[in-house]
Amino acid sequence: MTDFRTYYKQYFQRDLLNFVGQIPIKGNKHYDKQEFNIQYFFLTPNYKYLDIVPVDRQVHFAVALFWTVLIDQVFYSNFRYLYQTFQRKTLYPKFIGNCTAPSLMSSECGHHQHPRRILQAINDHNDKGNRFDFDREIFKMEESENKRERIDYNSILKQSKDVMREEIKDYFENHQPEIDWTEFWEKCKKRYKILNDNIYE
Repeated sequence: MTDFRTYYKQYFQRDLLNFVGQIPIKGNKHYDKQEFNIQYFFLTPNYKYLDIVPVDRQVHFAVALFWTVLIDQVFYSNFRYLYQTFQRKTLYPKFIGNCTAPSLMSSECGHHQHPRRILQAINDHNDKGNRFDFDREIFKMEESENKRERIDYNSILKQSKDVMREEIKDYFENHQPEIDWTEFWEKCKKRYKILNDNIYE
């Protein structure tokens, strides 16, 4: 699997459903029971969750998830008055910090993370998930004994730019034409710089 366009159109939705579906309900709906939430540690090599995606598609999955979260956040931040319609049509998951303590005040649980942290998480061997053993028992069995190889995402990330611009154009022209897709794309470019590598040039 080398073509991001093919992956996004043919495999991503299936991989995303499989990925989210395997996570204990207390984990993916812990913060907001109306939404699917992906905690940071779900993507790290210390846990088995990403293993449900075939190895040759894991980098594509991570990049596609990056864009999914980015688009959702840009929409919510800039077009909140139309967000309910967008949310109902897309059902995009939220990317949050680790739910590490019973109190939201002492946890990263309620905090949406910058999408670039998805690309950090996939190679983060140091993050142990629930540092304070909050709900630890439901995740302990999912810890991975076989640490996966580093995932190099740079080439796929650059390849994805044109694909996602086309996807954004198609979505807004066909589903929410009241928003100018070029304006939305510019906001994506302006607000999020990716790992100090500006792929938007």
